Amino acid sequence: MTIEHDFFGILGSDDDSGEVYWSDTAELGDQNVEIDVSSPEEDTVTVEALDIVAAMINALEDLDSQARESLVADLSAEVSVTSQFITAQFEELDEEVLEDALIWDSGDKQIDFLRSIQLQRIGFHPHHIGNDQHFAVLDYSISPNDTDALLVVTLDVHGDTIALSIEG
Repeated sequence: MTIEHDFFGILGSDDDSGEVYWSDTAELGDQNVEIDVSSPEEDTVTVEALDIVAAMINALEDLDSQARESLVADLSAEVSVTSQFITAQFEELDEEVLEDALIWDSGDKQIDFLRSIQLQRIGFHPHHIGNDQHFAVLDYSISPNDTDALLVVTLDVHGDTIALSIEG
């Protein structure tokens, strides 16, 4: 069984596993971002959910801005995942690596860091359409060639941030 969609084409697997997978690369500014769409079961993916994914991909810049705004907002929290990530990266990475990675210099190191991180990948999960489910997962890195550490922003189907985490 397969799903046909105007944006993605034909989705589904040839081996009757029921899995849905699609991937591509999109440009965001001067960088490439890996995008993948996956679901373990084709039956749980609706055309409407795929329409939302397509709209988010077409508005990639807005999606990135919204995720970054949630990271900035997190800085004001008493226990901030974002500030923990920034602190860890300043401690772990060489000074030269950070100098090369930080493309902003406003005097506020945390904001400059958040403006300098690179969106590496977005994973969409169109079978998760509930308000508190991870519909889109955005992976950010300050220096992808020098660290595996990621600052991860998880969004629901409405594009609202539901979780921030650190991986790697």
